[in-house]
Amino acid sequence: MKFAKIQFESRDVSAKALHGMMQRGRIVGLRDRIFIVPVQALEWLTSEQLPYKLVEMMNQDDVVQT
Repeated sequence: MKFAKIQFESRDVSAKALHGMMQRGRIVGLRDRIFIVPVQALEWLTSEQLPYKLVEMMNQDDVVQT
């Protein structure tokens, strides 16, 4: 399974996005509004027009190490 490390610019956007993404899969929250999400969550974020910055693409092993 592929994952993405993403960052949101504002706290408001991250709160809206987190609520929707949690309903679609497992989310790992890091500091500074950075999240590790399944790649499918990126499609949902785009469809909801929630802006995010892609920090890094990851695989399962990278997520386990984090």
